[in-house]
Amino acid sequence: MNVWNYRVRLYRSRKKILTVLGITRNGAGELISRKVRMTSRLMRVTSLTIAIVACHPVTDSSQVKAASWLDQPKPASWNKPGLPIPTAPKIQGTVDPRCRDLARPPQLEEDKRVRGQGWDLVGAFQGGWEILVIRGTAGYDGMCRPLKYQAFVFVRGVFAGTLSPVAMDSRTDGALSQVFLQSDGRLTAEYLRYAAKDPLCCPSRTTRIEFEVAADGPVLRSVSASTSPSK
Repeated sequence: MNVWNYRVRLYRSRKKILTVLGITRNGAGELISRKVRMTSRLMRVTSLTIAIVACHPVTDSSQVKAASWLDQPKPASWNKPGLPIPTAPKIQGTVDPRCRDLARPPQLEEDKRVRGQGWDLVGAFQGGWEILVIRGTAGYDGMCRPLKYQAFVFVRGVFAGTLSPVAMDSRTDGALSQVFLQSDGRLTAEYLRYAAKDPLCCPSRTTRIEFEVAADGPVLRSVSASTSPSK
């Protein structure tokens, strides 16, 4: 066997070994592993996926909570005459003091009574026709939005009930949005309704509950409910 034939056979054997190992040469003649190329390709695909997810509106599954009481044509009343102001639920973790600094200081006697049950006062109170609506929260999210919040209704200084049977979280299904005082015996409240695919910013529906102030107590009772697409 001459030297030339020996080199040809050696080259072919080496090429077969490299092929089995998944190693080829790049454009510059350098050896490169197929695994390296696959890893590089995987990294590019992963980066693209992350970019798409970051730009796409994300729906947090926690925002869609069961608010079935809002789906009834006439929700059953949870308020009873003579009930005390409910105590604020306990929140796990530490409340950011910067959020708590944003709470409204008590101004009215009713404010003090709500605050005395552990609620932070949030937003301005609403009043008219001897009806007063005060909102309180037990906690906050990372943007200082209320978590486990409630709205308390007083009539002529007497606690008449809340605007939800359970404490609410901002940007979740059933969160209280607006309250409208209609007369000395009637008010309306609007609640945000999230579908499973709604982004956090934009609930697709709104439920409107009509309340009446019954004389026996006084006590707040729900009268009717209607749901419509958000404007």
